[in-house]
Amino acid sequence: MGYTYVDLILRGKFSRNIRALVDTGSAYVVIDSKSISEVGLPETPFEVELTPADKRKVKARLFLGEAEAEGRKGPVFVARLDVPTPILGTYALKTLGLKPNPITGKLEVVGPEGGYLL
Repeated sequence: MGYTYVDLILRGKFSRNIRALVDTGSAYVVIDSKSISEVGLPETPFEVELTPADKRKVKARLFLGEAEAEGRKGPVFVARLDVPTPILGTYALKTLGLKPNPITGKLEVVGPEGGYLL
C-alpha cells in the first residue's frame, strides 16, 4: 500500500493543473495562497479550524472552486493553507464520485458525478 496522487484541474476565474495527494483524513481540497490567487478562486465568508498531522489547530479561509479529476468535475471547498503538497480531501472525492484504491494507487469510480441526493 502506498500514497495515491491525482492530477487535478482546479478552476476559478482561471484553470490550473495541480498534482494532489489524496487524503481521506482531510475534508477539503487544501492548497497554498499563491495557487488560490493564480486560479482566482472566490472567497467564502467561512473560516474553518483544521488539524494537520502534527495535531496543531490552524484556521483556514474557505474558497469555492471547481475540481476535475478522472474526467469528472464538480464544485469543491478549498482551504487556504500553506502546505508542501496540495491535498484532495473527502468532500471533493464524494462530489466527484471517486475513491482511492490504496493497492493500485489510482482513483476508482464509486458513485455518480455530483454525488448522491437522497
